[in-house]
Amino acid sequence: MPGLPGWLPMVLYVALVPSVIVFGWLFKRRIERSGTSVRQAFSGLSAVVRADPGLVGRRVLGDVFAQRRVRRDRLGSWLHLLIFGSFAALLVGTSLIAVEHDFTEPLFNYTFLHGWFYLGYEVVLDTAALALIAGTSLAMWRRYHLKPAHLGGRRSIHLVYGLLLYFSVSGLLLEALRLLTHPVPWGGWSYAGHTISVALKPILGTHAVGAYETIWALHVIVVFAVIAVVPLLMLDHILILPINIALQAGRQPGALRTPFDLPSIIASDGDLEGIKSGFGSPSELSWDRRFMLDACIDCGRCEAVCPAQAAGRDLSPRLLIQALGADLRTNVGEGQPPEQDVFVRGVLTEATAWSCLSCGACAQECPAIIDQPGTIVELRRHLVEEGRVDERQAALLSGLERNNNPLGLPSYQRSDWLAEMGVPTVSEAPDAEYLYWIGCMASYDQRARGVAIAMIRILRYAGISFAVLGNEERCLGESQRKLGDEAGFQVRAMENIETFRAHNIRKVLTHCPHCMSTLEKDYPQFGSDMEIVHHSALLADLIAEGRVPNPASGAAGKLTYHDPCNLGRLSGVYEPPRQVAKFAAGEDFVELEQSRDKSFCCGAGGANYFYKVPEERTVSGLRLLQITAVGADTVATACPFCLGMLEDAATSSTGDKPPPRIADLAELVAAGLPVEE
Repeated sequence: MPGLPGWLPMVLYVALVPSVIVFGWLFKRRIERSGTSVRQAFSGLSAVVRADPGLVGRRVLGDVFAQRRVRRDRLGSWLHLLIFGSFAALLVGTSLIAVEHDFTEPLFNYTFLHGWFYLGYEVVLDTAALALIAGTSLAMWRRYHLKPAHLGGRRSIHLVYGLLLYFSVSGLLLEALRLLTHPVPWGGWSYAGHTISVALKPILGTHAVGAYETIWALHVIVVFAVIAVVPLLMLDHILILPINIALQAGRQPGALRTPFDLPSIIASDGDLEGIKSGFGSPSELSWDRRFMLDACIDCGRCEAVCPAQAAGRDLSPRLLIQALGADLRTNVGEGQPPEQDVFVRGVLTEATAWSCLSCGACAQECPAIIDQPGTIVELRRHLVEEGRVDERQAALLSGLERNNNPLGLPSYQRSDWLAEMGVPTVSEAPDAEYLYWIGCMASYDQRARGVAIAMIRILRYAGISFAVLGNEERCLGESQRKLGDEAGFQVRAMENIETFRAHNIRKVLTHCPHCMSTLEKDYPQFGSDMEIVHHSALLADLIAEGRVPNPASGAAGKLTYHDPCNLGRLSGVYEPPRQVAKFAAGEDFVELEQSRDKSFCCGAGGANYFYKVPEERTVSGLRLLQITAVGADTVATACPFCLGMLEDAATSSTGDKPPPRIADLAELVAAGLPVEE
């Protein structure tokens, strides 16, 4: 610290105190603006960490330090990793100086910044300063030149860019001036600062010490000021996001919050009056969910991947969360929720709530771990409780109530065709290895029924024992829950679980990812305990064991695979269906650009298959365009809803080339079986 008095460090520590006090006060206000007290936040955070420290640790390491979600966007990952990594390195480097200069050296006469460690230290810090300049410049180039439509950001982001550049440039200038006023033989290891010092030497001459003192004072003043006001700047996300990530660590993709436990209430003769499943105003939410709504950093990643937004529907996940957050902050301190809900007050439109496809793409991308789909379902629950549903939505719910299927068709016709095929029921074959869950689509929709027929042929050929429930099978209620009828869903779940228990069902096979997800994630909340197997996993095993013949080579032409949202992104099943698709395609398999956990929804999710919302383009049509872009002759999928939506899009296609064939994986495998006489 050339030219600076020895007593100055102590003055700095004294001056830091008011800066830290202001920071603490502003941080407290930042947390409290969502109606959450600091004590509440950190008490809740402590409870979450104690409950499962390993899980919280892994999520924080992965999503905060390893930038797992940030890395999903290539340009965004590079600029953010440069900024985050270099800033962290500079912070550690500065802290090491403070530790040695102000503690270990004066108290214990011990130094560690010397020798090869010090030389490497200098190289690392110079590199970090240059990386911070590069990362900030890249971020500015993206924002001011590329201008991606989804990129948001508070007004303070412009100031943050300037501050990051100031920190890095002034730091290098201080190093250069230090080398000018106190040259050392190893100065070349500080390669950036040394280069600048060589350039400045003929300019500054004897004024190097004065320049150092001036820049040093300005650098310290700005740093202390920024420490104080971090909670007011876009930089507050370095504090808020880790807290929210820890609070949300236990949430699984696609799993919905269960607002009440109807079986327990009934068992204890509890009062069903006053039970509320959704919310009409965000101030009604629990403190941790209010905190979550206020954690949005306006990066726009959710909006960029939202199929509803791409189709021109009245939904932006970002604007929805921001609108709820703004409404929350407006009503904090009122003591009770507003009398009118967010729809009546014009905060949101009802079309916004109904436009969501529950595909989970937004939640998958969000670096703040905000649960946009779950929040939307809770808004729907409020609308359903209020009876604010349209004709088709009402028909869906009444059809479930009357006929136990969302298509509203007679329940007694559910399994006639299965009986004609000689498929045994669980009563007739109680020792069958699998209960084959047919599902509502295959029970009533002729096209989806072809999938079940193909699967039955495969099971018989491979010698696998299976049975069905027949007319005892009822809708599992996935569309009912996603639509927002939570009470109706729980009643349905209780009835179905009783049926499973009555037949001692332990292993369920299904070709429907919606049914699989419901049985795996929802039903265990009410006591279900069964192994759920998707047909793609069983088919992959049969192929690996050589128990099914290979389909005719080239019969499917150039083949691609469409990942259903409930199977892929929300359940993590990617490889088994690809193994089956490649088995059918041979060397003619091609991957879609938007595939695996970045797959684009077919448009059926969130019960959208059963009702319509205004849109500029169909979601299924957009997906078909992505499919035709790779020149596929056949599209394999593993979901009856995807099958129906993509076939509708293909039927409506007006392109120059014939649309690709849409087929389920089971149909592709069954094509290789001997022809039945």
